[in-house]
Amino acid sequence: MQNNLSNGLPVKNASGQCPSATPCGGDISSAASVPSSHSPQGEAQPINGLQAQSVSPSELEQFEEFKKIKLMEQTRARIAKVECDCLSSSIGRAELRSLCREAERLALGGIVVLPVHVKMCVVYLGDDPRCSLIAPVSYPHGGDSTEGKIALVKRAVRDGVDEVEVYAPFSAIKEGNMAYVRREFKKLARAVRPRALRIVLDCSVLREEEVIRACNCAADCGVNVVRLVNAGGLSAIVSAKSALRDRCLLKADGNTLSAMEEAEALGASLINCNGAVELCSRLLSCVNN
Repeated sequence: MQNNLSNGLPVKNASGQCPSATPCGGDISSAASVPSSHSPQGEAQPINGLQAQSVSPSELEQFEEFKKIKLMEQTRARIAKVECDCLSSSIGRAELRSLCREAERLALGGIVVLPVHVKMCVVYLGDDPRCSLIAPVSYPHGGDSTEGKIALVKRAVRDGVDEVEVYAPFSAIKEGNMAYVRREFKKLARAVRPRALRIVLDCSVLREEEVIRACNCAADCGVNVVRLVNAGGLSAIVSAKSALRDRCLLKADGNTLSAMEEAEALGASLINCNGAVELCSRLLSCVNN
């Protein structure tokens, strides 16, 4: 989702500047005309019947502006895939309001907040927000009963959440009781409507083969997104992506730029970054400068 920044994002050089590339690494004005040894020095010769012309300063300026616009579009598209957890129970209203405003200013893909904070965040994000509001259910253990999870999901939907991330029943998965897991996922998918359902798999609890089984089950039951937490390596992302077979989206952690690039390259459609506001602000600043 490759160079040091995927999708053509700039990388600052040693002087701290963001260099602007020219086509094929050359200078665009010199590439516009082709001198010939059979003509007066500096005179451009016809190419395929057309007279080559040098690029005027105004045309060069327009081209540079076009490149900047395209780069900004690519950067914005990347930021729209980045989400941020805010799951501290001690967070204050001022900090929560600031996070919502920054997330909306940057047009982050989403913020994940505790269910108790959903109503406040609906107000702070305002009407028709670009940033999705997500609430976790049965965080972080997944040990609640199916009925308890359903009640929490319905409450979050009433409070105004856009999507719900439900932690899977890890004990049932480890016991191989996939019939229980399948029933729970189907009930949750019905309970969350018309919102989106995400299932969270903790790779520090589940073995890779258990993650694969749970991914297959989630995709079969109409889950919209599978999120991996504590993956601790790239193989889990590869295995989950292969198991899902594009039947639903995959979300993975990427708290640094390099980790984000790796997760994107392996097929993650959404990236959770705890420092999303700071990192995305730097990306935009690099393009603007």
